[in-house]
Amino acid sequence: MKTLTSLFLLLTTIITSSAQIYQWRGANRDGIYPDKNLASEWDSIPPLVMTIEGCGMGYGSPTITPDGIFVAGMIDTLGYVFAYSPSGEKLWQVEYGPEYTNRFLGSRGTPTIEDGKLYYSGTFGDVICVNIKNGKLLWHKNIFDLYGGEPIKWGYTESPLIYKDLMILTPGGKDYNVIAVSKKTGKLVWTCPVDNAVNAYCSPVLIRHNNKDLILMNTSNNLLMLNPDDGSVYLKHALTDRRGNHPMAPLYKDDQIFYSSGYGEGSVMFTIDDANRKLDTLWQNPDFDCKLSGMTVVDGTIFGTADRKKQWMGVAWNNGETRFESRDIKPGSFVMADDKFFIFTETGEVALAIPDKNGFTITSRFMIPAQNIIYAFAHPVIDNQKLYIRYNNNIWVHDISDTTPQ
Repeated sequence: MKTLTSLFLLLTTIITSSAQIYQWRGANRDGIYPDKNLASEWDSIPPLVMTIEGCGMGYGSPTITPDGIFVAGMIDTLGYVFAYSPSGEKLWQVEYGPEYTNRFLGSRGTPTIEDGKLYYSGTFGDVICVNIKNGKLLWHKNIFDLYGGEPIKWGYTESPLIYKDLMILTPGGKDYNVIAVSKKTGKLVWTCPVDNAVNAYCSPVLIRHNNKDLILMNTSNNLLMLNPDDGSVYLKHALTDRRGNHPMAPLYKDDQIFYSSGYGEGSVMFTIDDANRKLDTLWQNPDFDCKLSGMTVVDGTIFGTADRKKQWMGVAWNNGETRFESRDIKPGSFVMADDKFFIFTETGEVALAIPDKNGFTITSRFMIPAQNIIYAFAHPVIDNQKLYIRYNNNIWVHDISDTTPQ
């Protein structure tokens, strides 16, 4: 009986720990979605299968699960998380607190969902956990009130990272720069005080380095690698730009880290010196200063947008050589699926592009049905061969499957 009980507990632990996470820029936070058999071009506008209206002002992407569509937005001055059925019917909404009403109105982050629970952090430090089946608020904490942080210039921006039983956040308070709380209760588990750094509009990512899980992220002062179990610093590297804006989470591959930031700061490729716990510079490219678009690697070329030059670029992973520059379409954000780029520009244009190591070819494009479009910052989402585009109060859902007869 003891053996059977132990086996049951082991299986339960395996099942629990392998619960799928639905989150910012896909399962691995890299903007790459698993969908296949997607069209290589569109005749005009791909079929519009659903429109969701009334989800409030905001810049965060929707999160799609088999249970429905979840998104944050601001109505009047209050922030809400909204839930819709897979067919678009509104199920519930939960208020989490005040939202940003200065320039760039509305919510920022994307909900993280795991095992029937939704986790979200608002612009003024309100962090919530909600049962996605019925919208019941399970807990609500304000991390600024608790840990001494305060809103940064353009509003605290972070899509929560879930690791095992923990939720990782960056309140930026004294002695509480980065924290982990229990995802079940919101209670503090560990804190990481690092140079009194604050949130840099960056959502952390999880990497595997030397057979260890590590958190990779930017704060206002540092590029960090942290042990997610206890918050200990594996490595920190000073970031010198005085604005403290480092929204793009670094890329990691083969013991190397690629960092890029806007405002002309540019890009750096580092190699990790594990013996001395530091980063050594391999190359730099001052022209590729990626701020908001996301970054993706295709055949050894890193793609994204250059902030200062307002253009799309691609640089070689191995030496930083510029391989591609284009103003064929306005800057924006993009994701990848089925070896294709899906672009959403800041001016409301949606495009399909085919990339290779030397650039990309735009095969189709259309404008969203909105007027006076500015600051269209929400990243596209792809799920079940459908493309989700969010602009403020609306989400448009297009069928992007390849319907060509086989």
